[in-house]
Amino acid sequence: MSSKLDFSSLSSIFKSPVPPDFETVRDPAYAQQTLRSSTVFSGDPDEWVAYLNTPWKDRRNHPLFMDVEIDRERKHLAFHPRNTDSEIWATRFNRGFEIITHRLESHKRARKVYHELLFENESNFAHELHLHATSPLPSEATREVRFDENYTPIETDIVLRAELLEETQSKLESLGEKISDTRFLGILWPILQRTLAQLGYPSYPRDRFKDRIELTTRIAFITIQLLYEKKQKGKLLTNEAGDLFYHTISQRHDIPKKHLHRRHPYIRMLNDLSFLLKEKNYDAFLDVSRVIVRDFLDQRYLRISIAGVMPGMMEWMVPMEVTWESKKSVSTPSPAKGRYGILDSEDLSAWKKLAPPLKDIGFVFTRQLGIGQFGRVYEAVNLKNGNIPERVAIKVDRIHKSKKEEAIQAVDTIMEISNGLSQCPHVIRIYDAGRLKPVNSTYHILQLVEGDTLDNLIGVTGTEHASIYRPPVERSSIQDLRREYLRAIKFTHGEQWRSERVSKPFSAPLGLSQAFDVMTSTLLWLEECHGLGFAINDLKNGNLMLSRRGQLKGIDLDTYSPIRTPLDKLPDFFFLAVTILLFAIRVLTEGHDHNIKASGLLGDMDALHKMINKIWRFGDLSVITDNRLESNQVIQWLIHVIERSRDGTFAHEPETFTAAINDLIRFKRAFANEEMVLD
Repeated sequence: MSSKLDFSSLSSIFKSPVPPDFETVRDPAYAQQTLRSSTVFSGDPDEWVAYLNTPWKDRRNHPLFMDVEIDRERKHLAFHPRNTDSEIWATRFNRGFEIITHRLESHKRARKVYHELLFENESNFAHELHLHATSPLPSEATREVRFDENYTPIETDIVLRAELLEETQSKLESLGEKISDTRFLGILWPILQRTLAQLGYPSYPRDRFKDRIELTTRIAFITIQLLYEKKQKGKLLTNEAGDLFYHTISQRHDIPKKHLHRRHPYIRMLNDLSFLLKEKNYDAFLDVSRVIVRDFLDQRYLRISIAGVMPGMMEWMVPMEVTWESKKSVSTPSPAKGRYGILDSEDLSAWKKLAPPLKDIGFVFTRQLGIGQFGRVYEAVNLKNGNIPERVAIKVDRIHKSKKEEAIQAVDTIMEISNGLSQCPHVIRIYDAGRLKPVNSTYHILQLVEGDTLDNLIGVTGTEHASIYRPPVERSSIQDLRREYLRAIKFTHGEQWRSERVSKPFSAPLGLSQAFDVMTSTLLWLEECHGLGFAINDLKNGNLMLSRRGQLKGIDLDTYSPIRTPLDKLPDFFFLAVTILLFAIRVLTEGHDHNIKASGLLGDMDALHKMINKIWRFGDLSVITDNRLESNQVIQWLIHVIERSRDGTFAHEPETFTAAINDLIRFKRAFANEEMVLD
C-alpha cells in the first residue's frame, strides 16, 4: 500500500509571523561575515576569517618545507627537507616518529591504531604530501587541500603553527639536541601529536564532527600509552616524557601542573579516558571513549560561516551574574519580569516554584532559556556534580503530573534514550534525570547549547505542528500513521503562543553554502538517529538548535522512540519533507514576500518545481562554480528529497537517503573551489 499521506492541511504552517523588536546584545566574536563553510575545533571566528581570506601562497610564510613520504608496505614514515632551513627539522621529525614507532612495539593495540592512522588513510596517497608552517595560524595545525581549475586535488599540506616550532626550538636549544629519547619525545610531543592527527585526518570527511571524534579518540589512546605510566586513585600519572609535556602546557596556559587534570580541558579529557591505559579496554569501551571525546570537542566546535550570521543575545535573555562565594556556593540577583528570559508573571511564578528544590540538589538558575509543550528549560550553574559541566540546561515539567502522558519523559525512559543516542554528535546530551518530589515534577539535566532554535532563526515560529503526542508502542499500518500525522498538524495553532517569545532571526540572509551546511547537519542528524535505532517522531525546525558557534543539535528527546519496523521511520520523513520545504522557502524568499501559497506543494512536484524556479535567488551556479555545479542540480535535489521523504522511499530504502546526503555534501565541496581546510 502506498505510504503517501494527504498534505493538504498544511496551509497554516506557511504563515509568516513577525518577530518582536527586541534590543540585542552583539558579541563581536561571532559577528564575522564569511561564506567559507569550514568547520574547525580551535581558534576564534575572526582569526579564521582572516586566515581563510589570505591567499594560499601568502600563508607559506615560514621557511619550513618538507616532503612527507608514507610507505604503506614497509610501514615507514619519513620527512625530507626541501631547503636548508628545514634540514634540522626533518632530522627531528624522523627521530620523533622513530621513537614513537619503537615505543609502540610493546603496545600491540596502540600500534595497530597508529598504523591505521598513517597507512590506511587513502587520502595520504592521492597526490604529493607536504609539511609547512605559517604564522599566524588560528589552530596548532591544519590539513589543507588545494584544487586546480577542474576541481582536482593537486596538493595536500600539513601546516603547523610557526609559534609552536619556535617554542620547541627554544626548549631544545636550552637542553641540547643530545638528550635522551624519552626527553626528546616529551619536548617534541606537541608537534608530533598534531602532525600525526593531521596525517590521520581524511581529506574528505563525510561528517567533520563525527570523523573528528574518531580521530581524537585514536590520538588520545596513543597519547595515553606513550605519556603515562600508571593510574593511581583514579588519576593518570605521567612518565618522564609526559612530565615534560605537562611542563609545556603548564607554562603556556599558566596552570600549575598539579591542577592540569582538573583545569585544562584536554588533560581533563585524557584523565577521563584513564581506563584506556589498559589496552584491552580500547575495544571494550570504544563507544564510551567516543562520548567522552565528543563532550570535549562539543565545546570547541566552530562552523565559521554559520557563526557569522547568528544573532546576538537579546537584552532580556542575558543570564544573571554569578558570584562565587565559596567552592560550592554562589549568589545571584533576584528573578524579575523582563530579565533573565522571564517574559511574564507565569514565567516568574514557575521560576520561584522550581528554583528552590533544584538548588537543594546543587543547581542554581541563571535564566530561563525557553518553554515548550512539555517543559520549561533553564540555564543553571552546577555546584556539586564534578562529572558534568559547570553550566548546564535543566528541563522541568511544564504541566502537572496528572497529565503524565503529555509530560516530559520519565527518568528511566529518557536516560535509556539518551544513552542510546550518545554516539550521535548531532543530538543534545542528557547527563542525568530525576524527580523533584516537592513539586511532583520530572527534570532532565541537559547539555547547554548557547544559541536558538531554527524556527526562530528562519522566522517560522508558531507555525509548525505542536508537540502534543506520544508515539504509539507499535505502528501497524499506513492508516495509523495517517491518523497520527493528521492529529499532529491539526494542532498547529497550539504553537502560536511561541511567536510571542521568538528571538531575532539570522543577522544576514543565508548564502547557498550556508544553507547547505544547515541542511547537511539536519540530514546527518536524522540518518544517525535512525542508524542507532531511534525515531524522532517530532522532527521540525523548532526541535533543531543552532549554537552561536554554528553547531546544530537535535533537542527535545521526549518523543524519541525505538525503531521496530520501517513504518516507525515514516513520520520522520513525512515531517522532514515539511521541514526542508519551510527552510528552503525561507532561505529563497529572504527579503521578499514570504506568504507563498504552499499548502499544495508537497503533493504536486511540478508546482513545487515551478515555485522554486520562480523564487530562486542564487543566480547561475555554473558561473559561480566554474561549471562544477548547476542551479538545476540543486533544485532537482531539493525536489527529490521532499518527494522521497513524503512517499516513504527513504524510510524503506535507507541507502537512497544516504545517497541524497552524499549528493548534498558534493554540492558543498563544489563551492570550495580553491581549497579545503581541516583543523
